[in-house]
Amino acid sequence: MTIAEDGAVDLEERIRLPRSMRLRLTRNGLTLVPVTQAHLTTQRRIANQIEERLPGWTPVGEFGVLPSREGYSPEPDVSAVPSDTLKPGASTFPEDLLRFVVEVVSPESAERDYSTQPDHYALRGIEAYLVVNVLTARWTLLTRPENGSYQHSVSGTFGEKIEIPVEDQTLVLNSSQFMRV
Repeated sequence: MTIAEDGAVDLEERIRLPRSMRLRLTRNGLTLVPVTQAHLTTQRRIANQIEERLPGWTPVGEFGVLPSREGYSPEPDVSAVPSDTLKPGASTFPEDLLRFVVEVVSPESAERDYSTQPDHYALRGIEAYLVVNVLTARWTLLTRPENGSYQHSVSGTFGEKIEIPVEDQTLVLNSSQFMRV
């Protein structure tokens, strides 16, 4: 952790935040992030589908990706790691364990989820990045990272299936289960 990250953790422990809010350290500083029911429900439903439909993998959420790069460690909303590598006490995972990450858009994160985050994940070689926008009921799947950016993109609306390649399997998400604000 960087000094700034340590400071954010210390500050978060001292401030009593409502459960509906999170404190995030971004390149722009500390941000208070509201968490909507649509965000939480969609995040949970994605994790449930991963557990049901991706044998050998365990869903994980709200964790730091290691190593930190340029003083920043992204915190995806949902992903999965091979079940045999899961450490129950872990709050961070090395980037090489992650084949895909999912970010659920909130009003505060919309710009970052579409502009900054793809670069962070592509630079790390994460093979697929799914953006689920509960504000517009749309999703975007970015794949084929190369030279710090994703080379392929497919988008759709809630109700369509999403196919995410995960090693020798394909995770098929039912986006009709996602919730819109």
